[in-house]
Amino acid sequence: MENYYFVNIFETKGFEYILVIIFLISFILFIRYIMKPSNVRE
Repeated sequence: MENYYFVNIFETKGFEYILVIIFLISFILFIRYIMKPSNVRE
């Protein structure tokens, strides 16, 4: 016998927004790390 569960798509919106914000911040930090100039002797 199969069980069907009602899933409210709006219940997890806060968690999804937190994940998106964390991803964007980590992506920006990653890009800044990649674009950082190497140790150039002056």
